[in-house]
Amino acid sequence: MDTASKKSKVSMMTVKSSTQTKSTAYVAAKSMSRMLKSRKQSYGFGGVPGIHPVAGKGSQIGIEFKRPPLLFLNTYQLDSRFPFNPPAVEKVIDSVLDEYFAEHKYNGQESPTTTLRIAGEVMRDVKALGFNRYRIFSVVTIGQRRSQCYNNAIAFLWDHDRDSYVNTHRENTTVFIQVTVFGVYLD
Repeated sequence: MDTASKKSKVSMMTVKSSTQTKSTAYVAAKSMSRMLKSRKQSYGFGGVPGIHPVAGKGSQIGIEFKRPPLLFLNTYQLDSRFPFNPPAVEKVIDSVLDEYFAEHKYNGQESPTTTLRIAGEVMRDVKALGFNRYRIFSVVTIGQRRSQCYNNAIAFLWDHDRDSYVNTHRENTTVFIQVTVFGVYLD
């Protein structure tokens, strides 16, 4: 019996097969208490080395990932208070294109970064207009002019009453740009 009690839980179950009910209950009770202890110790970020709880607070990492508190209740509102305004968006696109695209010449290395910069600026400026309950998408395409045809297709589930878009196209001697901004209504 002394050798059996010194063996692991799995081997205890095989050695005490004659008194199986007693051994499984003993092993189950022992493992449950161990599981509870390990769960209490590993709750949160306590088991991660280098992260120590601050007095009065949980872990430092857990605070920044917590869901923000609910600031308002459901309004059951069907329309936006400030709907998507295509003329205002077109002014934003034109100002960004005047800044970044006025003297642009096509270059295989620089044009992709210019595309990303223009898309980011347009997105930031359109979001600053503060359209209520709209998801804003910005699609920018820059291509080299070589007497080719260009077609672009984008598919959405579209609500003709609430959703809208603005499409702007400019050409230069060596390059063309197409900027499309979508305002898709969120329920």
